[in-house]
Amino acid sequence: MKIGVLGATGPAGQAVAVQFAAVGHDVLVGSRAVERAEETVAALTERWAGRALALHPADNDAASSADLVVVATPWEGVLTTVSALAGKLDGKIVVSMANALTRWGRDMIPLLPPTGSVTVAVARAIPLSRVVGAFHHLPAGPWSDLDHQLDADVMVCSDDRAAAGEVIALIDSLPGLRGVDAGGLASALAIEALTPALLEVNRRYKTHAAIRLTGLPDREGTSREQPGSREG
Repeated sequence: MKIGVLGATGPAGQAVAVQFAAVGHDVLVGSRAVERAEETVAALTERWAGRALALHPADNDAASSADLVVVATPWEGVLTTVSALAGKLDGKIVVSMANALTRWGRDMIPLLPPTGSVTVAVARAIPLSRVVGAFHHLPAGPWSDLDHQLDADVMVCSDDRAAAGEVIALIDSLPGLRGVDAGGLASALAIEALTPALLEVNRRYKTHAAIRLTGLPDREGTSREQPGSREG
């Protein structure tokens, strides 16, 4: 699959790009300026010189031509970015991973967008796309390290059940990660708002904790309802 990452020059975008490239996908490393994308690809290629990573620099417009697109821009610029590319994103799975948050004193706190979540705002901005929320809680630094597998669950939400299933399958193909169906876009508010609390945990314990849910069946289990198995 060809995967485009918008805003791939930041820490989160680089982690997404390198992880998908490491399992064999062609990844378009997008940025507002292609020169920054070229610098990012050069840095990632040098860091992982012993691995065959299909990373290709592109501006965001070119990255949006991929089969699936991940929006990794800072939350303040997400709507501007996707709205400008709405036509190219029509009909495609678009994964939103942004969290609206800000610093209040020493603490990070969640912000409440008028739509309730960034993911819902993206879905409204590009209504002809298949918007999925995912990757909100992964610590970018550890996740970008291909030599050390991150052990984490990724909560996935979407009103498009088939799109949720495809994204969960992609997540399950990444080392150490398990995709978890968290329901429709109504879950995005709770998922995104949890991120500042997780950041606070990491600050207080001086670690890079990720989320792992208990009580779920293994990937090969059959007791969990498969997204896309029914209309919803």
